Amino acid sequence: MPHTRHQPLEGTRVVDSTDGRGDLCARLLADLGADVIKVEPPGGALSRTFPPLGPDGTSLSFAVRNTNKRGVTADLRGESGRSYLDRLLTGADVWVDGHAPGALAELNLDHAELLERHPRLVIVSITDFGLTGPYRDFAATDDVLQSMAGLVARSGVLGKPPLVAPGSLAYDTASTMGAFAALAALWQRRETGRGQHIDLSAFEAVAQIGDWSLVNYSHISATGGVYDEMRNGSGPVYRIFPCADGWVRTVIISVRQWRAMRAWLGEPEFLQDEHWDQLLPRMSIQEDVLDELYIELFKDRTSAELADEGQRRGVVIAPVLSPAEVLVTPHYLDRGTFADVEVTAGVRGPLASGFLEIDGMRAGYRLRASRPDEHTGDVDWPRPDVRAEAIPAPAAAAPPFAGLRVLDLGHGGVGVEVGRLLGEYGADVIKVETRTYPDFIRLVSGGLMSPSFASSNRCKRSLGLNAKKERGRAVMHRLVRWADVLIENTSTGVMAALGLDYESVHRLNPRLVMVSSQLMGSKGPWKDWIGYGPITRAAGGMTYLWNFPDGSPPPGSAAIHPDHFVGRMCAVGAIASLLARAEHGEGAHLEVAQVEAVVNLLSDTFLQEGLSPGSVSPMGNRSDRGAPWGVYRCSGEERWCTITVRDDDDWRRLREALGDPTWAQDPYFATVKGRLAMMDQLDAQLSAWTAERSDEEVMRLLQAVGVPAGRVAYAADVYSDAHLAARGYLRPLDQPGLGRIMFEGPAFHSAAIPTPRLSGAPLLAEHTREICHEILGMDDAEIDELVADGSLETT
Repeated sequence: MPHTRHQPLEGTRVVDSTDGRGDLCARLLADLGADVIKVEPPGGALSRTFPPLGPDGTSLSFAVRNTNKRGVTADLRGESGRSYLDRLLTGADVWVDGHAPGALAELNLDHAELLERHPRLVIVSITDFGLTGPYRDFAATDDVLQSMAGLVARSGVLGKPPLVAPGSLAYDTASTMGAFAALAALWQRRETGRGQHIDLSAFEAVAQIGDWSLVNYSHISATGGVYDEMRNGSGPVYRIFPCADGWVRTVIISVRQWRAMRAWLGEPEFLQDEHWDQLLPRMSIQEDVLDELYIELFKDRTSAELADEGQRRGVVIAPVLSPAEVLVTPHYLDRGTFADVEVTAGVRGPLASGFLEIDGMRAGYRLRASRPDEHTGDVDWPRPDVRAEAIPAPAAAAPPFAGLRVLDLGHGGVGVEVGRLLGEYGADVIKVETRTYPDFIRLVSGGLMSPSFASSNRCKRSLGLNAKKERGRAVMHRLVRWADVLIENTSTGVMAALGLDYESVHRLNPRLVMVSSQLMGSKGPWKDWIGYGPITRAAGGMTYLWNFPDGSPPPGSAAIHPDHFVGRMCAVGAIASLLARAEHGEGAHLEVAQVEAVVNLLSDTFLQEGLSPGSVSPMGNRSDRGAPWGVYRCSGEERWCTITVRDDDDWRRLREALGDPTWAQDPYFATVKGRLAMMDQLDAQLSAWTAERSDEEVMRLLQAVGVPAGRVAYAADVYSDAHLAARGYLRPLDQPGLGRIMFEGPAFHSAAIPTPRLSGAPLLAEHTREICHEILGMDDAEIDELVADGSLETT
């Protein structure tokens, strides 16, 4: 089947049997053009009941994660249902499955046997904790996974519980990694002719986006320091300030940003000393001095006025927008961030239109979410014309991207994560950088190597090159002709100024796949805004929602989200585009606006607001799905456990674990509706019980009876987690410039793909001579000449 460049997976066939865990995985593949069949039990999936709900009771959570799929039903408990699934798998390329460990065996289904019958099939099993390990059979929800993976401990402020991020961040991140894993396996199948079974753990997937806390904790503690991750709101850098009509967020890091802010303040005499140009000295006076100056400057101006003037001055600032405000913001209207479409049968509203753009066209909505059995009997996938004897024998495990050539111009936490993922799975990744403008993450520890940089730049070679120099740009052009993929997340317009915009590089190499990610996107009124991940959360509605329902200002989080998530989304788009290139020979330009990643992750919330204006507000740690549901204090200093009671069965099991106390026997608590109406009383009673026990004890007691519960883990807890150790997630390495540190491991395992390779991040310009010799055929005299005029740099 012919491919269109903005639907690179056209012709790929996917079976999706997820139910609330991993639904976004197959939708991403569908957004990219795959034909996806959603298989549900008779009557529909349980996730069709998950909040938020539309005015007619429709699950908006289900709807937005299941657009672009056709729907069928099959009762896998019976032979006819299993036979129907088997017929679908005969014609499929990928099966995305969300059954819990052991559940398929109870249905007389076995991954190994299915692969024996369908040797070209790629099976992606998305489970909470993976198919192996001590937590294998633990029950979980998104909130539990976020907590155990280390994302919650640093969010919020002392005096209140740690604060879970809004949305379904854990499962949507796992879904994105599931899509990456599926595409990696399809890329590998081109060489091997065989499919494989992928074991993906949502726990490990979400742990990977934990803001480099594991590597920083391991380094700081090993060198005698104390890693401070006690929640402190937005911290001393990602500040939130009141203004005339709400709040704004500022992020003042660089000297240039500070001097722009100082000028906006009127150049106070006592701040003129160059001492204050550096971030660490400013942090010492942030709360007592600078905050007061900012508050006075901002108090009489609206958030829009402040953002416009601040950005014009070169200050990183953005409004904290509510979902209602996001829906009518001109930037999003101009970009087509939302589309007014039929999302599911009879429900029309503003749907976030997709995470990715390819060659300027949105890879997103085509079909509404189907009814459970809407297409049963209509699926007519042809059987592949492949004889069993033509399938090669299983080969030794090999990195899927071996031989792939990548130029990584990324900085911070977005582009570099794309390069990291491709590199650790076999690609030759060259990080192009210069001392004249080094990656700021290199510098955050005071030298030219930091744990954060090491984490995201492992498995790469470093080329010192100044593309602002004419001869440096000529070298870059030669490398563009060599490369398969070019990654960049520079500010809008930078690549064009360097002669490296997509039109230019496409002329040099028509087969090149270029990956771009700008803060607010490459077009729209805010396209020239500068900033970092936390700015997109403010402008994308997430900061407003990441709050308690008590009317207080958003407490904030020091997380850099969505940087790591966007890196994974870019990697998905890159591999999809490479698969299409293998068919039609042409490269493509993939774009992910970082703010639109925030918006799309909260798509169901925006849809709810669009359907019922005024219905969306911060919920803190509570959920409309069930009660009790929250983060509860345990014994010990700032130790907490997240407990989520999904339904009446969970409630009965919770009562059992608590010893069925008298207060829990109140008939009013017997139903979800009754418990939701009495959440304060439930929280008080449950908190009294948890306060007498450690976080670990609470988790173990409740998991023993099947209630989703997980300790709120700090970096030290992640570092010593037995499950992560058992699954090979904790990976120590001697990093040049730092010593021995603990790196994050893989989110998935497969017999056909070896454990991702792990080599330390390079020193700046460490491999310049090697790259120029091997790839460009330069001799030492030519290299020396280019080094002398500043076009190239060496260590």
